[in-house]
Amino acid sequence: KLGTGDDVFENPALLGWSQGALIAQMVAQKTNNLISKLVLYGSIYDPLIRYPREPLYTTTPDTDEGTISNTANSAMEDFTIEGSISLETASRFAEAALITDPHKAVWKHLYQFNNLDPAQVLSPTLVVAGDQDPYAPLRVQAELFSNLGRGSDRTWSILADADHAVHLLDGQQRFAKIVSSFVKNGKRSDNSYYF
Repeated sequence: KLGTGDDVFENPALLGWSQGALIAQMVAQKTNNLISKLVLYGSIYDPLIRYPREPLYTTTPDTDEGTISNTANSAMEDFTIEGSISLETASRFAEAALITDPHKAVWKHLYQFNNLDPAQVLSPTLVVAGDQDPYAPLRVQAELFSNLGRGSDRTWSILADADHAVHLLDGQQRFAKIVSSFVKNGKRSDNSYYF
């Protein structure tokens, strides 16, 4: 908590979605004292996946891969449940996505994710995913949840009839209530700072 007297502010909660959940988990492992709560949404963490390291030496210079253009199909790839979004709405979403994000992120050094260890996450944590999320299957979410560090509150929420992008679809109110309730209620981390 930050502040003086009655003006006390708690450290922020951190939410990561999809591959961003891997980043959020890594941040929580390394700087647990800087966050109050952690939300891992649609995490693609899988302990069976090992990302290869890049070669130590090569005979060709390392070239910048540049940018990869985003496409309408790429923008809509998280919509996987038939009937969860109309073609018209998905197309409008894709149009907006291409305007605001015309290039895809190029992820490098993925081998750093090999250091993810749920047991090192000591912040109160919410694991939340759609029951039909093809990128975050329930068996993987169960593995992640059951191996989170001991001594902190943990919550696992499964959203029925939801895929990877539930925050953009009909289930967005359910998703928002689950996350909001978790962040506002329950045990806080012991990261208190008074001035």
